[in-house]
Amino acid sequence: MAALRAHLAQVAPPRPARTGLPSGLETLDAAAGGWASPGLSEVVGRPGTGRLSLVLPAMRAVAARGRPVAVVDALGWLYPPGLPDLPLELLLVVRAGGRALWAAEQLARSAALPLVIVLDPPGLGRGARRLQQAAEAGGCAVILLTEAPDPHLRPDLRLQACGRGRFQLVRGGPAGGALVHA
Repeated sequence: MAALRAHLAQVAPPRPARTGLPSGLETLDAAAGGWASPGLSEVVGRPGTGRLSLVLPAMRAVAARGRPVAVVDALGWLYPPGLPDLPLELLLVVRAGGRALWAAEQLARSAALPLVIVLDPPGLGRGARRLQQAAEAGGCAVILLTEAPDPHLRPDLRLQACGRGRFQLVRGGPAGGALVHA
């Protein structure tokens, strides 16, 4: 068994250590350690419940370190100049339509981006696992913003956006189910 482990250590790259990408929200960082990185997080809520405002502080923090942030916009509704205090030269917006999942996988797997946001992707189906694997392979935090939880997805962290800067940690932290103010 020891010989097999030694051989695997030589031929298989080690999995990146899972850390938390600081969310910029003190309560989320305290409750869950930030966004899963590498890993997959899901923010669930109808448009207007503040889904994007929950990830905007992390986007700003990544950009403040001079690193780019990607947003895969499946519906084409994002208006980048409306994102306050986010340098647009560090924002990559991909309007992928029905190919949003494929685009997100490629970006996450590239290892060039610390953060990929996916806005309202079409149903993930079996692609959910591929997206998780891409995030881990690229050492990237992927955050999905969806209207309803995807039944095929087992995210490292799931939040329910409740509006007015409030969210409920549904999965991935010790405060599961607690309503938290951002």
